[in-house]
Amino acid sequence: MSRWGDGWAAAWPCSNSRAGEEVTEAQLRNLFGERGRHPYADRIEADRLAVGDSPKKAYRAGALGRQVTVTGVDFVFRPQPTIYLLWAFGDEETRREIEAAHERAIERVLEWIEDEVAVIRYGKDGIYRVRPPGGLVAARFRHYEARSGRPLLHDHLLLSVKGQRLDGKWGSIHTTALHENTVAASALYNELVAAEVCEELGLATEPRTVTPGRRPVMEIVGVPHELIRWTSRRSDQIAVCREDLEHEYVTAVKDDGTLRFCPSSPSGPAPS
Repeated sequence: MSRWGDGWAAAWPCSNSRAGEEVTEAQLRNLFGERGRHPYADRIEADRLAVGDSPKKAYRAGALGRQVTVTGVDFVFRPQPTIYLLWAFGDEETRREIEAAHERAIERVLEWIEDEVAVIRYGKDGIYRVRPPGGLVAARFRHYEARSGRPLLHDHLLLSVKGQRLDGKWGSIHTTALHENTVAASALYNELVAAEVCEELGLATEPRTVTPGRRPVMEIVGVPHELIRWTSRRSDQIAVCREDLEHEYVTAVKDDGTLRFCPSSPSGPAPS
């Protein structure tokens, strides 16, 4: 499932857009793949050509300010393991409540990003900074599985770096601020979704040490730690694959039997 966030309709009032509208491939290509063009750039360009504008002028009409190199930032929201396990193995009502809590938590995090993090920089050296008054333009993608095929409720929130100022002009969101707050956004989401799930399902959380020496994480009481480990096998698979690749690298030889990737020194190849 892929759809536009709440900033969609505010950003494109002339296109009869609605929040929750399905994201199309052409819209994504324009906004994220064409260095920041209007999702309806094709339509805008065709309309301008029809009234006699030159191809160059018609193309510029579909642009959202200056072209950018980084067109979006991807935020991934996934509940804590004990929550998505409850979602995976729970009954229909449990799954529905957890998905609703997941949805509300993402919406509140996006509001926080809009209110506290996202700023449009403009003027010489970006001296002026303003919040995007109409909110952020974001495409959301709901997934229900991990790459391994195991059940995993999670959303990708692809934020456009294009924002509209009060004067109607388009500028670029300060991407450094977005990147610097990805951990904070994840922590806020975890706190919100856990509180929502516990309140709706009458559950409680407890601190659990996942990695020795690091701060404990809050998980739902009653879900066995062994079950959490079952869902974490991808990291184990990556570790095994890395070891195999490292072994192939250090043992690879040329046709003459010498090491292919052996580091050289001023006096010649290092001895094997």
